[in-house]
Amino acid sequence: MASIVCYYGRVVAVVMLITGLQIHDAAAMDAEKHANIEALLKDTGMLANMSRMIDLLIPQIMGSLKKENPKIPDAVWDEFTGMCTEEMKRSLPELEEPVIAIYDANFSADEIKQLVVFYQSPVGRKIVIQLPQLMQQSVAMGQSWGQQAGAHAIERIRAAAKQKGYDL
Repeated sequence: MASIVCYYGRVVAVVMLITGLQIHDAAAMDAEKHANIEALLKDTGMLANMSRMIDLLIPQIMGSLKKENPKIPDAVWDEFTGMCTEEMKRSLPELEEPVIAIYDANFSADEIKQLVVFYQSPVGRKIVIQLPQLMQQSVAMGQSWGQQAGAHAIERIRAAAKQKGYDL
C-alpha cells in the first residue's frame, strides 16, 4: 500500500509543481482572453467531465489498493472510497486557473473566441452532450480490445518463452 500511496503522492507533487508554474501564466493573460477561456470551459463542461473522470478513476485506484490489502474489510474500503471521492471533487475548483493557463498557452485569443463560437453552436452543444456517452462506449470497446490483444500477446510470449526453454 505504501508504494501505491508514494506513487500517487509523487504524481500529486508533479501536478502541484506544474499548477504553481501555470497560475503565474494565467495572471499574465488579458482579461478578455481569460473570460473567454472561462466561457469555453463552461460551454464544454470541463469541470463536470473532470468530476465524471473522478467517478471512473477512484474505483480503479481503490481497487489496486484493495488488492494489496485484502485483509481490510469491504466496508472500510467503501468508506475510504467515499472519502477519496469527496476530497477530489471538493478540490476541483482549484483546477480552474491551471486549466485556464493551459488553454492560454496552447491557443491564441482568436482561437479561443472561435472555440467559444463553435461550442455555443448546435453541433458544439451536441458534442458536449454526446461526449460522455462516446467516452463510455470507447472505454468499453477499448477494454474489450485490450483483453483480446493482451490475451494474444500473452500467448505469443508464452510460445516464444517455450521455444527458448522457459516455462511461463
